Amino acid sequence: MRNRGTTLVELLVVLALMSIMVLVAAELVTQSIRLLGATGRAVQNPMLVHVSNRLRNDIQEAAGLVAIEDIWFEGPLLLASRSGGITSIEVVEGNLVRKTIAPGSGSVEERVLLRGVTSWWWRALEPGVVDINIGYLINPPPEKQASREVGYDKERRIETLRFAIRGGGGGRQW
Repeated sequence: MRNRGTTLVELLVVLALMSIMVLVAAELVTQSIRLLGATGRAVQNPMLVHVSNRLRNDIQEAAGLVAIEDIWFEGPLLLASRSGGITSIEVVEGNLVRKTIAPGSGSVEERVLLRGVTSWWWRALEPGVVDINIGYLINPPPEKQASREVGYDKERRIETLRFAIRGGGGGRQW
């Protein structure tokens, strides 16, 4: 007489395979939610995404910091380039300005990265790691504007960013 049922071992194998599939699916859902959040932030303020990418590129490509501040500092962030030039990022009359000073000739290229900047701080607690805090004004969508008074339609935001110079990071977090 043959039993046509399933054995306990067969049930355990199926249970193990189902558990692995659920874990993989959960990880995919988590990554999708993270990507959706990043995309939503980029759509809300694409200019800040552009600015943070520009800052990340400048800091990662730098040979080092000209001056290291371990407390929050409002002055210009000076980055030494690998070619010998200097990149300065600072707030000038409410604009976040990037200045590049070429080596040798001393020619200066100046570019406004972000307008409506209300605050700018940076610090370097560890060698090769830079924390940046930017406060800026944005215009909310029309449905969120409660008043037509001058200056009322501006919303203030503060972003905190952390970047590392390539090959310059270190410590426990890296």
